Amino acid sequence: MFTRMTMFRGSPDRIEEGVRVYRDQVIPWLRDATGFRGWVVLLDRENEKAIGLTFWATEQAALDGESSGGVLRDEVAASVGATLESLELYEVHAVESLQLDEAG
Repeated sequence: MFTRMTMFRGSPDRIEEGVRVYRDQVIPWLRDATGFRGWVVLLDRENEKAIGLTFWATEQAALDGESSGGVLRDEVAASVGATLESLELYEVHAVESLQLDEAG
C-alpha cells in the first residue's frame, strides 16, 4: 500500500471548509477509483497547516493524478484559499487500526 502526503497552508476555518467539500464531493468519487483505500486529515490550527494522507493499493494508483483525484484536490484547495506546499509519496510500512470518538 502507498500513501500520498499533501501539505497545505491556510486558515484553519478555510481548511476545515476544504475538508468538508473534499469529504462530500471528492471522496465518493474516489471510492470508485481503482486502488483507493482511505484517507486521513491532520490539522495544526496554531501553525495554519494541514496534512492530507490518501491511501492507495499500488504505487501506480497513487501516482495517477487524474484517476486519484489530484486535479480535484487542487481545485478544492484553490477554492478555499489553501496553498499546496508539498506532495510526497510513501510506501506504507505498518498500520494499526484507529477508532475515533465523536469529537474527532
